[in-house]
Amino acid sequence: GTSVPSPLMMAPVGVLGLVTPDQHGDIHGAEVSAATGVPFIGSTLMSDPLEDVAAARGDAPLWFQLYTPKNRELAASLVSRAEKAGYDAIVVTMDTWVPGWRPRDLASGNFPQLRGKALANYTSDPVFAEMTGPDPDLGTTVMTWVGTFGNPLSWDDLAWLRSLTDLPLVLKGICHPDDARRALDEGVDGIYVSNHGGRQANGGGAAIDWLPGVVEAVRAHPDRSEAPVVFDSGVRTGADVVKALALGATTVAIGRPYVYGLALGGVPGATHVLRSLQAETDLIMAVDGYPRRCDLTSDALVEVP
Repeated sequence: GTSVPSPLMMAPVGVLGLVTPDQHGDIHGAEVSAATGVPFIGSTLMSDPLEDVAAARGDAPLWFQLYTPKNRELAASLVSRAEKAGYDAIVVTMDTWVPGWRPRDLASGNFPQLRGKALANYTSDPVFAEMTGPDPDLGTTVMTWVGTFGNPLSWDDLAWLRSLTDLPLVLKGICHPDDARRALDEGVDGIYVSNHGGRQANGGGAAIDWLPGVVEAVRAHPDRSEAPVVFDSGVRTGADVVKALALGATTVAIGRPYVYGLALGGVPGATHVLRSLQAETDLIMAVDGYPRRCDLTSDALVEVP
C-alpha cells in the first residue's frame, strides 16, 4: 500500500559495500534511494550494519533481504533488528542457500566473505557474538559464519518465518505458479519472481518467461489476489521494465545497472542510472500510447519468433 514515484526498486545485491572505494556501498545505495525515492532492498551481506543503512534512506521505503541462517535465534535477531530499524518488509531469498557453480568466481578466487567482507550484519549481532565468543579473530568469525550460512528452507519453515515479524513477508526466487499459490496459501504477503540474475542454475529458464504464469496464479488466488509481484533478473533498460510491467509485475527491481553506476560514479552515478531508467520507461509508455500504468497489459507485447 506504499506510494512510490515509479515502478522501480533497487534489488538486493550481496557484497554491495565493496563496489565503492570507501567500502560503504550499502549506505550509498540507501542514499541513492533517498535521492530518487526508489525503494532499496538491503542484503543480509552488508559491509555496514543494517541500522546504519536504514539511517541513510531518508523517507524512501526500505526492505531487508534475509539469507536465513541455520541458527534460528540468529535469524530471529536479524529480523527483529530490521523491524526496529524501520525496514518496511522482509524478503526471504529461497534460491541461494548454496551458491551455484560460478566459474568466474572460482577462477579469480573471489569469495569476499571468506576474507571477512560483507559480514557486518553478523559481527554487529548479539546472537552471533555469543556464537563466536569475546574478541574473535578473523578466522573464528569467518568459520562461524560458514557454519550458519546456507539453510535449506522448506515449506515447513514458513510458519516459523511468518511468526518472527508483523512486517510483510515476501518470498524471493519464486518461478513456478504452484510455488506462488502455496506461498500465498501459507500467508506470504508478496511474491518475488527471480532467477538470481541468472547466476544460480546454468541453462535455467529466463525469469521473464516464468513471470506471466506466476502473475496468473497470484491474481487467481481466492484470498490474496492483490498480493504484489516483484520481478528482477536481466533488467537493463526502460524497455525491459515496460515488458515486465505489461506481463503483470507490480514493480521491477534493478540490480547490475545501479551497481555499475555506483561503482563508476558513486551516489550521483547510481542516481543518474535510476533516473535514466525512469525517464526511458515513461517515454516508452508515452510514445506507445499508454498514459497510465493500468493501461499497460500483455496485449501491448508481440512475441517475435
